[in-house]
Amino acid sequence: MKTIMKFLRYGLLIFAVVFASCSKDGSDGAIGLQGEQGITGQNGSDGTDGTDGTNGNDGANGNANVETTIFINPTWSSSGLMTLNSSNITQDAFDYYLILGYLKEGNVWYSANGNQATGGYYKGYYDVGRYFIRAYDFNDVIDQTRPTIGQAKIVVIKSSNVILTTGNGKSTSTKSNFRKNTLTNLSNAGVDINDYYAVCKYFNINVE
Repeated sequence: MKTIMKFLRYGLLIFAVVFASCSKDGSDGAIGLQGEQGITGQNGSDGTDGTDGTNGNDGANGNANVETTIFINPTWSSSGLMTLNSSNITQDAFDYYLILGYLKEGNVWYSANGNQATGGYYKGYYDVGRYFIRAYDFNDVIDQTRPTIGQAKIVVIKSSNVILTTGNGKSTSTKSNFRKNTLTNLSNAGVDINDYYAVCKYFNINVE
C-alpha cells in the first residue's frame, strides 16, 4: 500500500511539472509582411444642380432724376468769382428744379449754399447754363485769398413725373412746386442740403 501511495505522489508531481511548463507563453514570432493594399472605392456621383430662382420684379422708378456735373480744379477770376458752365442748368431747371452746388477744399466738401467753410463761407447762385460761386470771409467780405478748389459739383434734381398746369390749376404735384416739395422731403428725411455726403447718400450719387 505504501508503494502505491508513493507512485501516486510521484505521478502527481510529474503532472504538475508538465502542466506548469505547458502553461508558459512562448516568445513572439517575427512580424509578418504587410498585406496588399485594397482596391480604392469609387467616388459617389455628384447630385444634380438645383434650378435657378426666378428673377425678381424691377423696383419702381424713383420720383426724381439727378444729374451731376463735375469740375476738376476749377479756378477763380481776378474778382473772386468762380463761374461754372453747366448745360444741365436749362431754362426748366432754372425755373422749376432744385439746383445745389458743392466745392471740395482739401479733403472736405462744402456747400455753396452759405454754410461755413475753413476761412469763411461760400455762396452760390445760378442762371441758365451757369453756376456762380463767391468765397466770403467771416466778416462777409469777399475773400481775396481765394482758396484752392480740387473739385466742384453741380447737382440738378428734377422730377421724373411732371404735371404742368395753367391758370389756377395749381396742385401740390405741379412742376412749379417740385423745388419746394423736394426740399421738404429732404428735410423730413433728416437730410441737410449743406451736408454733401448726406445729399449724395439720399440720391445715391457717387462720392469722390
